[in-house]
This record gives sequence, C-alpha cells and structure tokens, in this order.
Amino acid sequence: MQDFATENFNLKALTAVLLAMSFILLILVVYMAKRGPKVIALDAGGEIARIELKITDAQISRAAQEYISYRYKWSPETIASQLKKSESFIDTALISSFQRSMQDVQRFVKEKKVTQRIYPYHVSVDLKQKKITVVGDRITEFDALSAASKLKVVLDFATGDRTPLNPWGIYIRKETEGESR
Repeated sequence: MQDFATENFNLKALTAVLLAMSFILLILVVYMAKRGPKVIALDAGGEIARIELKITDAQISRAAQEYISYRYKWSPETIASQLKKSESFIDTALISSFQRSMQDVQRFVKEKKVTQRIYPYHVSVDLKQKKITVVGDRITEFDALSAASKLKVVLDFATGDRTPLNPWGIYIRKETEGESR
C-alpha cells in the first residue's frame, strides 16, 4: 500500500509541476503576442537598411491627404470613428479643443443625415512657414440632394513622434477652411 501512496504522491507532484510550467508558458505566450513583431528593414543587397529620419515634402503631403480622408470623408454612421482617427494627426495639446469643435458637426451630421466626400487634387507644402495647402472637390449629400463645391484647407503643422496611427509624425496645429477661388 505504501508503494501506491508513493506513486500517487509522485503523480500529484509531477502534475503540479507540469501545471505550473503550463501556466508560465501561457503567460509567456500572452506577453509575446502583445509585444508585436520586430520589423527589420533590408535593402536590395540584403544589408540592414538605413532608416531615413528626415521628413520630406512627399511624406508631409501623404500625411495631409490621410488626415483629410479621415476629417472630411464621412457618413452619419462613420463620422465618430473617422473623427477619432483624425485625432491621431492633431497636436496633443489641441485634441480636447478639436473634440469640442467637432461635437456640433457630429450632431448636425447625425440629425440631418449628411454624407460628405472630398477628392483632393492639389497638395502643396511650404516647409518654411510649416503650412500645407490642400485643394479638392467636396461632395455633400443630404435629403437626396447632392452639392459639389471646391474646398481649400490650409493646415499649420509641426513634426513630432511617429506612431503606428501617424507614421509620418506630422501633427496639425491649426486648420483654416475656406472656399477655393
């Protein structure tokens, strides 16, 4: 009987050790999954690519187009999520004032069931004044009516940290919207 008791104790101890190891491995898997992948860029020759930290006009232009697509392309169902995405391009000190200013827009869009799209066709960047000028066609639809107009938006920007939501590191400090002539 003592041999059975010893074997039973050994099985219980082995089970406890295996459960502890499984728990530790589970924690490790969760940690590794949350950490995300490490990306290493390689050039055509297989060498580690040199990362360019200088922000170019083309990058600024692309960041402005991305911001415009979030800020001005929406429907009553998507306006909240689109404006939330556009917040990743707003200077962090100005996010609360941006949210306050967009509350009336969201309310109006949802009440009147307005849909808006913009198609930018000219983006110019002035690095000395830190301004981006975007000109495009705006199409607004409500109550089965469509209205098309030209739109000119001037964005004052600053550079900052690059994030997964804003990989360009371009942050809008001021937005001036006006009819293009």
